[in-house]
Amino acid sequence: MDDLKREYKGEFTIEERKAMTAQVLQELRKAKKMSQKEVAAHLNIPATTYNTYESGRTEPPIEILVRLSYLYGMSVDFIVQRDRTYRTADDLSRQIAEYQDQLAELDRIVEEQGQDLPVVSELMSFMGKFMEAFQDYSQTEAVRKALEDPTKK
Repeated sequence: MDDLKREYKGEFTIEERKAMTAQVLQELRKAKKMSQKEVAAHLNIPATTYNTYESGRTEPPIEILVRLSYLYGMSVDFIVQRDRTYRTADDLSRQIAEYQDQLAELDRIVEEQGQDLPVVSELMSFMGKFMEAFQDYSQTEAVRKALEDPTKK
């Protein structure tokens, strides 16, 4: 519940958020192997208008964001990077380390309470492996490059 009350601290400027949204739109479109023209046709807007969203020159209006969320099967929150709180790969590494610390604390609490349930052990093991893999992935050159200043083209 506390997360629902989390205050937005202005982690990014409007220009940075536009650039991040543009980057996400490009990646989602390419993953679907679609052209900008095809996406624009799906959205029922001119291709030149859609291009301004992917280039970060303008931001898509709410209705277009909703249409994009249906096209890609992603929430609007994901498209606009609502929950992103890191700027760089180093920031992301620090955030992952915090998650790993929280996971270790949870593991300690479960062990302290003597809850020797196989499903809990399996879940904790899975989460530990997931966090290690995520940490490794976050250090790849591709991720580091993607996390460079989003306003730079």
